[in-house]
Amino acid sequence: MPIHHRSFLFFRRMAAAGLRLAAVLLLFGLSCSKKHGFQPTDPLGIANKWVYDSMQLYYYWNKDLPAQPPYQLPTEEFFKKLLSAKDRFSWLYNGQLSTYPKSAAELFGFHYALVPHPFQAGRLTGIVTMVIPGSRAYLVGLERGMFFTKVNEADINAAAPAETAKRVVEGSTVTLQLASFDRDQTSLADSAVVVIPQGPVPQQSVFAARHFVRNGIRTGYLAYYLCNEYDDGSLLQAVGKLQEAAIAELIIDLRYNPGGSVASATKLAAMLAPAFNPDALFITYQGNQHGGKLQQSFAQAIAFSVVPQGRDMNELKALNLGLKRVFILVSQHTASAAELLAHNLRPFLPVILIGGKTLGKDEAAFKIEDRRTPRQVDWVIMPTVYKIADAHGMGNYSDGLLPDYTVDELSQLPLQPLGLPGDRSVDKALQLIYGSTAVQPVELKIKKNGIGSGNIEFIRPSSGGPVIVYR
Repeated sequence: MPIHHRSFLFFRRMAAAGLRLAAVLLLFGLSCSKKHGFQPTDPLGIANKWVYDSMQLYYYWNKDLPAQPPYQLPTEEFFKKLLSAKDRFSWLYNGQLSTYPKSAAELFGFHYALVPHPFQAGRLTGIVTMVIPGSRAYLVGLERGMFFTKVNEADINAAAPAETAKRVVEGSTVTLQLASFDRDQTSLADSAVVVIPQGPVPQQSVFAARHFVRNGIRTGYLAYYLCNEYDDGSLLQAVGKLQEAAIAELIIDLRYNPGGSVASATKLAAMLAPAFNPDALFITYQGNQHGGKLQQSFAQAIAFSVVPQGRDMNELKALNLGLKRVFILVSQHTASAAELLAHNLRPFLPVILIGGKTLGKDEAAFKIEDRRTPRQVDWVIMPTVYKIADAHGMGNYSDGLLPDYTVDELSQLPLQPLGLPGDRSVDKALQLIYGSTAVQPVELKIKKNGIGSGNIEFIRPSSGGPVIVYR
């Protein structure tokens, strides 16, 4: 009996975009030929055989799969035995995505880091690095730069920081003991206790849009923190506002962008690339022997968008900013489609990266599930299927994109508000542009599109936990 995957439709769409039809037919033939070898009858064996067959078909590193897999293991352990040593991102879950572990940003709406205590050697303290507007963390008053010394009434253990990371996400609420500098900034004392419940986290893509003015020269700033197609209207609106402001330079903030839709990232790239040509090659996907090589132009990548906003090439041309270069702020939270944006723009204009090394997810994955009737396997797989390169065929950034200018934002505390003078990464960009950080910020109002909290189905935690900083 053939195993039908929803993901097979992805390959068919890729064929329509230019993948060789023979490769697609080969895929179908392989899918229908899984009647040899191990033939289980028990539920565990059936599930594990389905996982193995699926990985043989789609997995980028399928040549690294064991010839004699340990089918007797529980499915989660079995899956781990299949993964290549090069693989950091493939994963599976049972039934509902809600069963997959989530980060503090996904559960509560805030990012944090653990840093050396400012005044007590050998101790760590927590610091809030970003709060998502509209999230539960935001609504209870959490702000960037706040310190905390306890999580759920337990001290932060410098010898075992992973315990703190686990404690933050283990319950339906998290309790933080906040702390603050005294007036002279010579000590850090406990202050308020805040209890943050889990709740929907807004999936907005544009967190801020403004421009800075100095000596009549305007520099745009766009905080783009999620590649969410369902909020592409806000993205287009923000770029339009920057265009109306007649900006000469642009700072794009991707520091907390975990990725999302490649189509959304491509839309933004189209509005940044000078002399935008929809037919110009933008992305190269390289799969296994079944998936082959796929090259997509701007227009072809954007055609995969499920929303109308930004699919009109003439609209994107009209919104093009005509830049000579772009400054992009990055960090280890910058991942996937956000990294693709930063990397694949380089063939079209100079890109100056500022901040920290990115996560290094130069890969594309998609959902594989059992579509048989009746369904026999509840497990769902998200394997790496393609490696990504730019128009010149340059890729291989699995170790992360290195910044042109390294900025350690946590080396100077307290943290200042994101996206304004005083924010060390923004300051570096302003210094490169103006030779000074003395600028006048001008806010640009962006109307929200009324997006919900569940529009992005698969955003994996970008780092698996907090930033642990030792100095």
